[in-house]
Amino acid sequence: MTADDFWEIGASGKAYDREFVIENLLECYKKPEPEGWSCSEFSIRQLAEGLYQLNYILQQPDRRTRRTTLWRKNDDAWRIIFHQGTIIT
Repeated sequence: MTADDFWEIGASGKAYDREFVIENLLECYKKPEPEGWSCSEFSIRQLAEGLYQLNYILQQPDRRTRRTTLWRKNDDAWRIIFHQGTIIT
């Protein structure tokens, strides 16, 4: 679901490319789904034709982060082009 030009800014502030993110997600999916994770405060808004921003809060046992994801529609398929997680203090 990620575009070829996808990139991410992690909660650490570091930038990651598509290959790094996919590799890490595949490792995470080998383990049982973590307990105590929940999402809330979802909102979505259109930024331009075929471009939307999804926002939400991710609560994990040890931290709370605000997340934003940009989705772009190309050739009748939705792709993630950007994601960011910022720790909420």
